[in-house]
Parts: sequence; C-alpha cells; structure tokens
Amino acid sequence: MPFEIDYEEGNVLNSGLRIVQGQALYPLPGTFPYILNPYGPIGYFVSALGIKVFGLGLFGPRFFVYFAGLAVVVLIAFLTKNFGGRWDAGALSALSYLCLPLVSYWLPLLRVDFWAVFLSLLGLYVFSRFPSAWPVAALIFALAILTKQTAIAAPAAVFLELLAQKRFVRAFGLAGIISGTVVACMATLGPGFVFAFLKTHPDPYSFRHAFQSGLAAVHGCMLILALIGYAIIFGFRWTQQSRLACFYVLLCSLSALSAGKLGSNMNHFLEWTAAICIIGGLALSELLRRGDGVAKPFALGLLTLATVFALMSLRNFGVVGPDGKGCGDAYAFVRSFPGERVMSDDVSSLVLGHKIVLVSNPFVMTQLGNSVVWQAGSVEQLAQQQYFDLIVLGGTLESFIPASGGSSPELIQTIGKRYVPYKYFQCAYSKVAFVPIGESALPAQGSSAVHR
Repeated sequence: MPFEIDYEEGNVLNSGLRIVQGQALYPLPGTFPYILNPYGPIGYFVSALGIKVFGLGLFGPRFFVYFAGLAVVVLIAFLTKNFGGRWDAGALSALSYLCLPLVSYWLPLLRVDFWAVFLSLLGLYVFSRFPSAWPVAALIFALAILTKQTAIAAPAAVFLELLAQKRFVRAFGLAGIISGTVVACMATLGPGFVFAFLKTHPDPYSFRHAFQSGLAAVHGCMLILALIGYAIIFGFRWTQQSRLACFYVLLCSLSALSAGKLGSNMNHFLEWTAAICIIGGLALSELLRRGDGVAKPFALGLLTLATVFALMSLRNFGVVGPDGKGCGDAYAFVRSFPGERVMSDDVSSLVLGHKIVLVSNPFVMTQLGNSVVWQAGSVEQLAQQQYFDLIVLGGTLESFIPASGGSSPELIQTIGKRYVPYKYFQCAYSKVAFVPIGESALPAQGSSAVHR
C-alpha cells in the first residue's frame, strides 16, 4: 500500500530521504524548516537504505522493518533454547508471537520499534550464547537505545544478571560501554540530536492510557499467560539458566509503561510481548519435560490460535487502513497542487509528492509549544499569517478532540478562522484540504470543492 497507514511513517520516510539527499538529520531546534526526529539515528538510516535500494517509496523501508520483525521471531526461538527450553516449544512460542494481532498490525508499518526489539533480542542472544562476548552485546544494546530510547529493558536485565553472578566488573563495564557509545553518538551528531533524543517527548503522561494499552496487549496473549500461570502454580521456577529471561520480562513490564505518554500507542508493548513469548516457551518446555497432561493441549491451543489469528490478519488487511482510491486521490491532489508551502498530517504525501517538508512532525512541534524559539514563528503563527498555501488534516475541525494527541486547539482554531475547507478525501491522515480564506489557490472550474 503506497500510502501512510500510521502517523509516524511519514516522519521516518522523510528522515530517510534527508539522509539520502545529504541533509541534516537533526537540525538545530527551531530552525526553519522545522524538522523534528524524536528517535535515534539507526532506524532512520535503515529507512535511507530502503530508499537507496528500492527507490523513493514506503515499500523499501517497510520491507526492512518486516525483515527485522521476522528476525525477532527467529530470535525468540533461539533464546528459548538458550535459556534451557526445547526447540519445538521455542518455535511454537515464536510462531505465536508472529501471529498475535498486536504484532501482525505493527509489523508492516514503517516505524523504528521492530528494529529496537530486534537489536535488544540480538544483544540478549549474544550474551547468553557467548558470555565472554559481553562487550559485543553491550555495543548491540547501545544501538538498540540509539534506535528507540525505551529499549532499556534488555541491557538492564543483563546488568542485573551480571550482578547476580557477582561479576561486578563486567556489569559496570557493560554499563560503561553502553553509556560511552550513546554519549559518543551525541557528541558526533551535535546539539540537534541531543535535543531530539532527550527533549522532544514533553507530552503529558497518563497511567490510564498505559493501562488501556496494556490491557489490550494482555488480551491477545491470554492463552500464553494462562500457560505461564499454570506452569508457575505447578512448580515452574527460574533456574540459573533462565534467570535472565525472568529479569527481562519484569523490566519489559516497566519499560512498556512508556505507552502512557500522549500520542503513544500499543507498539510500546511489542518488546514486552516478545519477552512473554520467551517465558511461555520456557513454561511449555517444562510442562512437556514433566509429561504434564495439559502440555500437549496447551501446545495444540497455541497452534490453533496462531492459525486463527493469521487468517484474521489476512482477512482484515483487505479492509483495515486507508481506502486505496481515497488516498490515491489525496496524494495526487497534493502532488499536483501548484503551491509549494504545504503542511500536512500525512507527511508521506508530501515526500512522495515531491513537496518540501516544512513541518516534519506537527504533533511534536505543538507539544513543544513555546519551549523552543521558532525561527519563522510557531505553526499557529504561520497559520495566522496564512503562510501555508495548503493545510491537510486527518480530520475535520468539528471532529477535533484535544485529548487525541493531534494538533493543538490553538492551531485548530486558527485554521478555522484563516482557512476554508477546499476538498475532502477518504484517507486516514489526509481527510480535509484547507486553503487560505480570500485566496483562490486552485481554479474553481472543474474542482470538486466542498463547503459546509
């Protein structure tokens, strides 16, 4: 699907294109155009690789994300074996992860999450399989954090494991290598990266929002959690070999609370779900070894549920997401629009329409507010001055909900006063195109302008 399905996809695609074109990935905050990339550089460089290999479009970068997701599945099976489990149980738990609704929804999207999870699990594999290669694992963990800041559960789990083994020099050496790598990256990429990495997430936090996301993630894992609960009741305990996996799932439960930030979503539970599947594989291995009467029924249930989830995801992908024709019309409209000063919630439409991206992340910009001195004025001020020839929003002004994590109420009010709806589309992030009041941005004859 050559259209944006998730808000963050356009930002990642634009970042990859900037790298390909030799532009700064992390400009100084406030410089115009306003480019705000809130994550580390690794995922953006992968996006650039996808563009170089496959050409400008969403397919190439998404393909590499999908590759990372499949690698996560393989690593779940390998880690289950490394932590003392059986190959068949590990393979089944890995298959279950791949087919979970949470995973199958996020897997095809251009986001940095699966690369962060992949690097975290790869670091765990290197450490558990080759203990003397802990410095290599530390470097991999640093890359995971430089992909997404919340990827701290795996290195923290290894740190605790080394403390439990009373290998204090290795524990603090691991922490030193990770910290040194991140600091070196900050020094290399400059103050723009430091700001983007540490200060572009000021949006408010809600435990209720985190709980709702967590509840939805738990719902998809109910059978795996039931398997783990049953095994614990009947004697499943961690061993010296599996202790690291238990540390990992506990710390993932804490890092997943980052889902409570405004604008965050269930993707923050992707790593937690992977950790749960590893523990589930270990629990099933224990039941199979003991010859427990419910072990095979649990295995059959996991296989059946994975099949059902897989069939559901194949069916739903035909109807979920932006309508192809509606988004095609929206993208064609932006591409053929004569003005160059365009702001859109759908950044992919700007990149693929060969428009200059003036505001790469409207949500983050509105959350930063007056904490940054905006060189050309805030986005609200630019809209007040009718600077933009065209503004495309993912909803009507009447349907705007302040708590939804979209544009600020001030921006919505300004657009309502200074712009008029020109055209409507059936597309997730390109629903309404606005043009300045009093200006004829497009020829009225033959247009399909809609006014209320």
